[in-house]
Amino acid sequence: MILAFDTSTPWLGVALVEGKEVFFRVTEYTRASHSLLLMQYLELLDARFSFREHLEGIVVGLGPGSFTGVKVGAIIAKGLAYALQVPLGGFSTFEVLASLARRLDTGQFEVVVPVIFHRKGEVFWVEFQKGATSLSSFQVGSPEDFLAQYKGRNDVFVVTPWRNLWELFVRAGIFCADPSQAIPDPLELVILFEERKGGSTENIFSMLPLYGSRVFERESASR
Repeated sequence: MILAFDTSTPWLGVALVEGKEVFFRVTEYTRASHSLLLMQYLELLDARFSFREHLEGIVVGLGPGSFTGVKVGAIIAKGLAYALQVPLGGFSTFEVLASLARRLDTGQFEVVVPVIFHRKGEVFWVEFQKGATSLSSFQVGSPEDFLAQYKGRNDVFVVTPWRNLWELFVRAGIFCADPSQAIPDPLELVILFEERKGGSTENIFSMLPLYGSRVFERESASR
């Protein structure tokens, strides 16, 4: 069994999967109740499926996003992986949204751009060239900065779950997935985990989440 969860955005996602069988999957708009609801879901899954006895790996969303949400997910994932001695994997929200976009009709676009809303008018985004799965350089700015960079480009497809951002981008003539098709899905974490050959027990100590703009910009500068 693979346990996946993401608490980095307002959408809490939890999934429990074994092979092609999905035992449990939920995506819930929670805003600020991630820690309470996640623990309730984990207790439910253990009572119903005894996942602790059959777990082969844990995969967690790394953000960027809410500082508290990202921290909650990372701490619980690392604690469970350490206690149960199973491999741990983690992927950014950008990778999850880009993975979702692969299942949409984006064949005519050369670049997929997931956009994450943060706070104080900031958005984060990453460009995925056609066929690419790994992260390129991070970018941070206001929605207006984003529009100035991408307005008028016909080779770009934007993916964001925030409807207010979607409305802004669509009004500017940017090709954009409907927000209902861009909500972070915990099953995408499992797909990425399996595509990248799982995680590692070393990740329990070395994996760094993307809490927000400071870490985000430091990671960007190192690439």
